[in-house]
Amino acid sequence: MENDSGFCSDCKAYTDVVLDHRSGDTICTECGLVLEERARSDPITDNGVLTVNVSNDNKKAVSCALPRLHKTLQNPDKSLHIAFESLGVMADRLALVATIRDHAKELYKKADNRKFCRGRNCDAIMAACLFLACQEKGFPRTLKEIATVANGASRKEISRMKELLKKILEVDSKTTNVGDLSRRCCSRIGMANQDMKAVLETLNKSEEVDVRRSPQSALAAVMYMIAQLSNDKSTRDLTLQDVSQAADVAVATTEKAYKDLYPYASRIIPNWFVKLEDLKKLCVP
Repeated sequence: MENDSGFCSDCKAYTDVVLDHRSGDTICTECGLVLEERARSDPITDNGVLTVNVSNDNKKAVSCALPRLHKTLQNPDKSLHIAFESLGVMADRLALVATIRDHAKELYKKADNRKFCRGRNCDAIMAACLFLACQEKGFPRTLKEIATVANGASRKEISRMKELLKKILEVDSKTTNVGDLSRRCCSRIGMANQDMKAVLETLNKSEEVDVRRSPQSALAAVMYMIAQLSNDKSTRDLTLQDVSQAADVAVATTEKAYKDLYPYASRIIPNWFVKLEDLKKLCVP
C-alpha cells in the first residue's frame, strides 16, 4: 500500500488521497476532487482497487468522505491489492521478471479465493507463491533467497506454506533442480563458461554416488572442486567462504559435502576438464 497525500486546490490543504488503480486517478478524500492521474492498474485484479492512506488524527474525516467517492469508484477487495503490492516489492527485490511476478499473484489469488490466507502468515504465503512461481517458470530460487525478502517469515514457515499450497492448488512443481541454479551461482564468482559446464556435469555425476547431501550443498562442494582445478587464476584463488556465499550455503555445510565427494573426484569430474593426475591439486579435506 502506498502512503500518499496531496494538495487539494478545492480544500486548499494537504489531504489524504485515494488511488483509483482502475482509472489511474488520485482523488481527494475530503471533497472527491480528482487531483492527478497515476496509472497503477494490475492485470491480475478483476476490478479497480482503492488504496487509502489514513492518518490516526484524520480517520473520522476520511470515513465520512469515502461514501461520497462510491458514486464514481467501486469498492474492491483492498486486502488482495495490498498483497499484490507486497508481492511486487518482493519480486523487485529479487529482480524477478514480470511473468514470474504475475504468476505469483495468480497463485496468491487462487489461494485467497479458497480462504487459505485467513489466519495464516500472509508474508510466508506470498513468499511461497513466489517460490512456486519461480520453479514453474523455470527460474528457481532457493528458500534462503526467497526468505531474504519475506518480511521476517522464516524458511521453515515458507516451506510449510509451499507444501500446503501445492496440495490445495494442485501445483505440479518439481523439486528445485540445482543444475538450474548452478549457472547463476557460478556467475556470482565470475566462473568462465567452461568451468560452469564442468560444474554442471560434475553435479549430475555426483547423483550417481552414494552421498546423502542436499542438492545445494553438493553444488557448493562441486563449485569448490572445479574452482581449484580451473585454468583461471582468479577462480583458483577463490576461498571456501567465497564459494559457500555464492551458493547460499554455510561454510561448514560446504566443508562436509566436499569431504563426502572428495573420494569420488575421479569418477564425477569430467576427464575433458582435467587429467587424472591434476586431481592431486585438490585440497585434502
